[in-house]
Amino acid sequence: MIYLQYCCFFVDLRIGTFIIAASEILMDICFGILIAIYGESGTPDLCHKLFLAFMILHLISAVCLLIGAIKLRPGCMLFYILMTMVKILAMIILIISDIILLIWIPVIIIYVIMFVLGIYFWFVTYSFYAALGGSLFI
Repeated sequence: MIYLQYCCFFVDLRIGTFIIAASEILMDICFGILIAIYGESGTPDLCHKLFLAFMILHLISAVCLLIGAIKLRPGCMLFYILMTMVKILAMIILIISDIILLIWIPVIIIYVIMFVLGIYFWFVTYSFYAALGGSLFI
């Protein structure tokens, strides 16, 4: 398993986790609104509605991540780590389905950005979780 020592090559993992939690909260709110408005040309289908539900759960997990990073409790961070894995898997399905259905291109670009950032954010938080002594499952 790959474990990172720093976030963005020079930032401490704890500070990086704070930054990730804050950015995830902002991104979940902003991208959730954009997907709700522009997904399926203004009327989200069932797949997009389920993804919006995952985004709300992911928003709650990002708040738990922030609390876990502040109090140095890996148990609070575990919900974020698991929800990010679910979010990444859901985004793979959405990207493939939106490419097949030729959904609005900016929505696909948003999904790809969220996918790449989600993987990197997961690595940083999992590394910090492991550094805190959380039980390793990968």
